[in-house]
Amino acid sequence: MNLEFIESGPALLVSNTKDVLVIADLHLGIESDLARHGIHFKSRSRQRQEKCIACIRETDPDIVLLLGDVKHSITQTTRQEYRELPDLLSSLRGLSRLLLVPGNHDIGIERFLVDGELLPKEGALVDGTGYLHGHTYPDLSLKCHLIVCGHHHPLVCLRDDVGCSLRAPAYLFAKIREECFTRVKPLVRPEPGSTGPLGELPPSDILPVGGTKTRTMRRKKKGPKLSPSGTTPMDGFNSNRPPYKGMAWPEYPERTAQGEHGRSGTRVLFIPAFNELSGFDVLKIAGSPTSPLSRCMDRESCEIYLADGTYIGPLSSVEEYESG
Repeated sequence: MNLEFIESGPALLVSNTKDVLVIADLHLGIESDLARHGIHFKSRSRQRQEKCIACIRETDPDIVLLLGDVKHSITQTTRQEYRELPDLLSSLRGLSRLLLVPGNHDIGIERFLVDGELLPKEGALVDGTGYLHGHTYPDLSLKCHLIVCGHHHPLVCLRDDVGCSLRAPAYLFAKIREECFTRVKPLVRPEPGSTGPLGELPPSDILPVGGTKTRTMRRKKKGPKLSPSGTTPMDGFNSNRPPYKGMAWPEYPERTAQGEHGRSGTRVLFIPAFNELSGFDVLKIAGSPTSPLSRCMDRESCEIYLADGTYIGPLSSVEEYESG
C-alpha cells in the first residue's frame, strides 16, 4: 500500500489493488451557518467542487471516497445544501466510482445518493484500508488496519520568537490502543451479490480487500511519490521491514529509527479538512480529545505531516516548540 499526499486538496490517494482518492470534511453550506452568526461569506462551494474535480483528474482514481461531513448543517438540510449537493455529487460520480462514509453533519445525506454509495457510519474496509469519519467507535473489522479518519480537521501551528510563522493543514498519525474496540459489535455482512441496507457492508466485489491489481491504463505520473520526509522515493515495502498483511507504510522519516514510532497494530491517520475555513490545532486534538479515536490514540507514537507530506516530527517536538 502506498500513500500519496495531494497538497492541492488537501486530499489523500491510497493505492493498493485500487487507487482510492480520499476527501474529508467538505462542509458544503458552511457559509449559511456563518451568516446566521453574523459572519458573511459568498458561497465557495463552486470553487471547492472545481478543486475536487481537479484532484480527481490529477490522480485518476478507481474510487472517490468522501470521508464524512459532506454537508454542514446537522439538524436539517438547508436551502444552500439542497441547491449545491446534487450538482457536486453528480459531477464526482461522473468521473469515478463514488463512496461515502457519513459524518455527524450528514443527517439526510442518503436522499442524494444512489444504491451502493453509502457506507456504514462505523466505518468499512475498502481495499484493505479502514475508513471512518471519526465521530463513532470504529467497527471491529477495522482492528489491526490503518484507519483513515476525518472529523478532526487537524492543522499545525509553528511559532518563532516573533509569532506564528506557519498555520497549515496537517496529517496526524498515531497508534490506537485496543480499548477503542471494546465497546463495539461487528456489523452484519450481507451475502455476496446482495445489496445490504444501511448498517451493513456492501458486497465484497464492491469493496475489494486483496488480490492482484490489473489496470490497462495508468494515470500519467508527474513525478516520484515521496516519503513523508519529502526526500525519499516511496516504492512500497522496505526490504528490511516485515510486511503486515499486504500493507506498507511510506519509508521511515530521516533520522527516525525503524520501529521507533511503530507501524504495526491498529493505526489512525487523521486527515485535514478539504474545506479551507475549517481547522483545529493538533495539540488540542491530542490534549483535549473529543472522539473515540482521539481518546484512544497513543500520544507517544503521534507524528505530524504537512499537506504535501513534509514530515514535521513527533507530537512531542511540537509541544516542546510551543512551550519553549
